[in-house]
Amino acid sequence: MTLFKQLMITIVAIFSLMLVVVMGINFNTTKGFLVSQLESTTQDSAISLSMSISDFMELEDYVSVDSSVQAVFDSGYFSEVRVHVYDTDKNIARINSNQIEGVPEWFIELIEFDEPIANAVISNGWNELGQVYITGSAGYGYHQLWLATRDLVISFLVIGSLTLLVGMMALRQLFKPLAAVEAQAEAIQQRKFVKMEYLPKTRELRSVVLSMNRMAEKLEKEFAAEAETAQWLQAKAFKDPVSGLGNRNFYESQATAHFADNDRTMDGLILVSLADLAKLNNERGYEAADTFIKYTAEILTEQVKWSVSSTVVARLSGADFVILMSHIDLERLESTVNKIMSSMQELLATRVPYSEFVASIGAVVLDSKTTKSKAMAQADAALRSAKALGLNGVKVFDVDVGKNMAIGRLAWKEMLEFAIENKSFRLRKQSVAEVSNQENVFQQEVFASLEHQDQQYHAGYFIGLAEQFDLGEKVDQVIINLVVDYIKNNHPKTLLTINLSASAYVKPAFITWLDGLLDDLKDDIKSKMSFEVSEQSVLSTEDHALLLSKLLKRHGVTFGIDNVGKQFSAFQYVQDLMPDYVKVDPSYTKLAVGKESESFFMHTLCKMFNSLNVQVIATGVESKKQLEILQRFDIYGAQGYILGRAEDM
Repeated sequence: MTLFKQLMITIVAIFSLMLVVVMGINFNTTKGFLVSQLESTTQDSAISLSMSISDFMELEDYVSVDSSVQAVFDSGYFSEVRVHVYDTDKNIARINSNQIEGVPEWFIELIEFDEPIANAVISNGWNELGQVYITGSAGYGYHQLWLATRDLVISFLVIGSLTLLVGMMALRQLFKPLAAVEAQAEAIQQRKFVKMEYLPKTRELRSVVLSMNRMAEKLEKEFAAEAETAQWLQAKAFKDPVSGLGNRNFYESQATAHFADNDRTMDGLILVSLADLAKLNNERGYEAADTFIKYTAEILTEQVKWSVSSTVVARLSGADFVILMSHIDLERLESTVNKIMSSMQELLATRVPYSEFVASIGAVVLDSKTTKSKAMAQADAALRSAKALGLNGVKVFDVDVGKNMAIGRLAWKEMLEFAIENKSFRLRKQSVAEVSNQENVFQQEVFASLEHQDQQYHAGYFIGLAEQFDLGEKVDQVIINLVVDYIKNNHPKTLLTINLSASAYVKPAFITWLDGLLDDLKDDIKSKMSFEVSEQSVLSTEDHALLLSKLLKRHGVTFGIDNVGKQFSAFQYVQDLMPDYVKVDPSYTKLAVGKESESFFMHTLCKMFNSLNVQVIATGVESKKQLEILQRFDIYGAQGYILGRAEDM
């Protein structure tokens, strides 16, 4: 119950108590006054009547006596007026039926009103002729009590209503700073460090507002410092200072995690070797060589940003660069390599005119069984072949990746359209468990594979092509509907997490569709759904990711970010998107169980995210030793083969 309601209830209770007390006092006072007045009136009337009829009684004019009794009785204050005549031993009386009009029956039954009885002797000189008996009317007392009580209650209700109305308005005005403090606290809970500009005049409220502002400012500075530290550590350990790309350590950690993934499909590995860099350095200076390296890094990053899947770009050494691309076929790899070479030749002619020889590029398509060392050997062989071709040589090897990707692009499009129309996707799920208690599975990530003619193709085979054919949105819609049907039919106990592609949620039509779908779902179904997007897609579509996050928060659906730490970012997007959890890239999981200097970055990441009340999940966990070491970190959950492989839904 809110403080405002408590205060209003307290005011109403006090006012009601005061009404009861005042009514009680007023009622007893009024009743006592009426009883006393009626007793006095009854006695006075009895005496007055005895004196007025004494002469009539002497003359035995009983008709006049009867008229006098009737006159007194007609005043309405009495229930009985009786004259007892001694000579005849008879009574001359008038009696009221005691019917009380205008007073509720419950009031009459509730209130006890004694009827006063008065008497007076009728005498003429020393002779006693009779006696007068007058009984007061309770009806008059009840009627007067009812009128007084009713008017008092009505007055109190009117005054009380006006008082409560004014009090509510006054309290609301006084509570505005508290409401603002509540909103500020809620914003801090949502990791938004807002400050109140208005300071209330009330001393206590002003002190609270100032304290909240100081706390918000401190939390904001702490998060900024932790984010800056994490970014600095990441750059120090994994970033090449000249090109701005990842260094050899970065590539090795990413490649180790990538080639350990058993769900890999087709990959592309590109080696770029700049020509005559040492000569340029000696003759034109370090500045010219560094400029050449920076321009090259910009070209490599620009030419691979179209990839919707994970892409690693790094500088291995002075003149050598490497690009590892996931889910790519031979045709796309050749196109990418040719675009890189064309852009570098254009760079040579316009910005760094030095010689006609700019670089050699070797690339190779890798199948899912190729190891990291074998992949580098094949790419190195392709680079040597490219250098043997002469100036600006390019060589792309196809290592016979099998028939899966040998399917033509048109055939793939037909397969995807058929699968979308017939919902021929098979779903699998992999458990995410608490690090402190691996038995407690709190989330299961959903993976989809395409079924066609008794063949299954993992997402790596078709997701890139679906993006190219602008079918990514429809694929996501089908998978979401399949998950919703599964939840309705099976009532799972844990969250089911769906990965969304950037090509889907950047479209307003998809956001509208998702909003409508969630509107139609019951809360118990939405409580079992979770959506996540990759860090790479967030950084390239942050505005759209923010809209998606707000939509999911409004519907009470869990939202997360995957592959966190893979990109060189300032992590400020976490504060803007307010995810419920983040999944740290597998490369950092492997580093966390290595040298202490390498695990320190993981410590910093976890501390930063936990300061924002964001759950941290380590991915790529493959051994009990890793689990044991990860328990030293402030990590909530873990995902990997040691906790369970993906299983059919």
